[in-house]
Amino acid sequence: MENQELDLVKIQTDVEKVTQLQMTKEALNEMVKISAIITVPDLTNKKQVEIAKESRLKLRKVEISIEKEAKGYRDVFTTISKKISSSERELLAITSPEIERIESIEAEAKAIEIKNARIALLPEQREELAKIGDEIKVEDEELLTMDNDAFWNYRNQRVTNKNEADRLVIEKAQLALEAEKETMQREKETQEREKVAREEAQIEAERKLRLAQAEAELRVQDEKAETERRVVAERERMEQEQREKEQKVVQEKLELEKLERETQEKLENQKKYQAWLKDNNYNETEYKIINGEKEINLYKLVSVFKK
Repeated sequence: MENQELDLVKIQTDVEKVTQLQMTKEALNEMVKISAIITVPDLTNKKQVEIAKESRLKLRKVEISIEKEAKGYRDVFTTISKKISSSERELLAITSPEIERIESIEAEAKAIEIKNARIALLPEQREELAKIGDEIKVEDEELLTMDNDAFWNYRNQRVTNKNEADRLVIEKAQLALEAEKETMQREKETQEREKVAREEAQIEAERKLRLAQAEAELRVQDEKAETERRVVAERERMEQEQREKEQKVVQEKLELEKLERETQEKLENQKKYQAWLKDNNYNETEYKIINGEKEINLYKLVSVFKK
């Protein structure tokens, strides 16, 4: 194996010599120095610009030559690398199954060793878990899946959970005690408020009773005064009605007497009027009556002239 490693070093050295690129850094630096001398003070001078362009093309031609030479070497090494990888896979395919088989045996033996060691720790672990007092049951198979760190993490978590549960129980009991105290205090305060409320209600009831009695007395007095006022008003109304009736009777009597006089006067005037018409031999054909404001004029038709 050592001789093989020496051979690989020698091969690498020989390959580096064989694959040395023809163009050297010294030669390239010299070419770049020559090109760097070229300047173009007047960019409108086509001849100066052409000289700069020729220098660029010359350098690019050298680059292309370097790239082609390097690519040729890379292609050779890519082909060789693929052949080496293929040979590697072919050889490893022979040894890998056997290595995997032996690793499986070692893993199984290691698992048995670990399991036996964990079985030996089960009594101690059971004792540790029993000290917690959380009454959680766990099967041996589950404990056997834990290494030492996993077991202590599991145990510590259960201790934390138990402590938290105990804290919550104590806290709940304290809260219940405080709630009971608050309830008793509220009941006491409620009883005191109810007592004060009853006393105030009794005082208020007595005040309302006195007020109601006073209001009742006032209502009785008001009703009595209202009744007396109504009686007086009714008496005055009846007296007024009686006076109005008497005045109406007197007025009707006066009006009747006036009407009788006027009627009598009309009858007498009508008699005089009819006697006047008779005295003047009135007829509708020959006479015409003209009513004036204070007198009635009687005209007689004397003659009619036909046109």
